[in-house]
Amino acid sequence: MNRQRKEKLKERLEHLDANEHAQIFEVIKRHTESYTKTQTGVLVSSDVLSDECIIEIEKMVVFYLDQHKLMETDAQDRKRITRRE
Repeated sequence: MNRQRKEKLKERLEHLDANEHAQIFEVIKRHTESYTKTQTGVLVSSDVLSDECIIEIEKMVVFYLDQHKLMETDAQDRKRITRRE
């Protein structure tokens, strides 16, 4: 897996909330025991993650971000409908 793809994934991970991060961490724990817990979170080198793990994480991130967009669109629609009434 190339470095650019991993960097893009890292950037997208920053847009997730704490619960989504926790679910991503569960995937990471299934694939490696090489991570460091700190007071502010968990540090993982992408070098220790298999391509399979990274692909699984990418799919989850795409799903989460799509859900964020859908919820945002729904909230805007609700506001628009409420204003008309």
